[in-house]
Amino acid sequence: MFPEPALLDKRTWRTGVLPQMAQRLGVPAPSLFAEMHRDPAMVVLTKAVSQPDWEKIVAYYLEHAPDTLPRPTLPAEPQLDPPLFATGPLIPRMQSSAIITLLKTDSVNQRIFVGEAASNTLRVFDFDRHLKASLTLSSPPTDVISEKDRLLVLESGRLEPNDEPKGALAQYGVARDGSLHFAKILIDSLFRPVFVRDVDFTGHGRKDYVICEFGNNRGRLALYREDGGTYRRHVLDATPGAIRFEVLDLTGDGFPDIVALFAQGDERIVLFANDGTGDFSGARKVLARFPPIYGSMYFTMRDFNGDGKPDILYVNGDNFDYSRVLKPYHGIRILENGGRNNFTERYFFPIYGAAQAVVADFDKDGDLDIVTTSNFADSARHPERGIMYFENVGRYQFKPYAFSIARGNQWNVMATADLNRDGWPDVLIGAMDLKDIARIQRRFRGPASATAVDPILLFENRGSTVSR
Repeated sequence: MFPEPALLDKRTWRTGVLPQMAQRLGVPAPSLFAEMHRDPAMVVLTKAVSQPDWEKIVAYYLEHAPDTLPRPTLPAEPQLDPPLFATGPLIPRMQSSAIITLLKTDSVNQRIFVGEAASNTLRVFDFDRHLKASLTLSSPPTDVISEKDRLLVLESGRLEPNDEPKGALAQYGVARDGSLHFAKILIDSLFRPVFVRDVDFTGHGRKDYVICEFGNNRGRLALYREDGGTYRRHVLDATPGAIRFEVLDLTGDGFPDIVALFAQGDERIVLFANDGTGDFSGARKVLARFPPIYGSMYFTMRDFNGDGKPDILYVNGDNFDYSRVLKPYHGIRILENGGRNNFTERYFFPIYGAAQAVVADFDKDGDLDIVTTSNFADSARHPERGIMYFENVGRYQFKPYAFSIARGNQWNVMATADLNRDGWPDVLIGAMDLKDIARIQRRFRGPASATAVDPILLFENRGSTVSR
């Protein structure tokens, strides 16, 4: 997908992105030091671009790129602090690196899972917010499959960008008191895995595991199927950047398909069709594709217009690579399903650095509302937009709200559950302290900085009282 010059300002092209583009086009390194520090796993053109052609490419971008990126035009101006939610810390004064890599709820067994980097800790709380278990892992946890008597924990290996297959899916037993005990490694040699689900694709009662192995230069989306006590890998897509998928029958043949979001260069949402036997090697379709600078972070498929067909909510805002400027095309988009899995954008709300979203009928008026987080909000002008609530008022129109509690940190992972059992969905939001991430990437050894903001926030839905 052609990266339009207008996507970035001149300075960011010149100092950030074009030097990275040069490496991948095989342009000779400007110094011996730069040559020695090339990433050996980086994919480079077999036939290098000549120096004269490269100079023309640079001149083209610098001539056509704007001096600065425009500020976005908002569909509606956000109000502050909607009365629907009461906000505060989930666990007051919780000690944490504030790099929350895992936040998930299990309503069946009433568990809350909190995983973080730096300390590589996994904590398990019950819905009354009592700590039931705590584990120190060898690497940051990124996902979990929760069952009554066991947990399957996805461990990233190394969190920073790398191509080392050090991630794993580990099994832990759950004792009667809720404590956890290591059992075994189910699957190893994963490329920086970030997302896992178990699904019975064949209908034979045996669960397969599908894992997003984000990686860096290398990565994959793979299905792991049990074979004689071990798991055989079936690669669905051998490119890096797989970040999330959903399982649903999108082709209408009665069999569960896989729809996956890829970031990392070729940013796209892809349908992997199930042939009816649990084989996904055949038909696939790109449902949506985005420019490589968009920073895809999240998607989910829900029926926003009530026509019985799942639409796409897409979130983009990754801003931690080579172009750390506020981008007006970051935000949330709703792509409407036209009926044959052809998707058209119907709604866009700009949010600098948008990270994730949760969708539910939070106000119980019969339609789907949205709560979002941002890792890279406009900290100078609108830090409160690091967390936002979008009240659906019909026909792809939303009333936006921002939260004053969002000021002072970056926000990323999210989860929903009815924690107080009043019938209204609450929201949990985890911090992503970028200062400490930078420390990790520099391999700085030492304690993480103490966060001035609670690492896990609870947005308690007050709908039962507000609606009276």
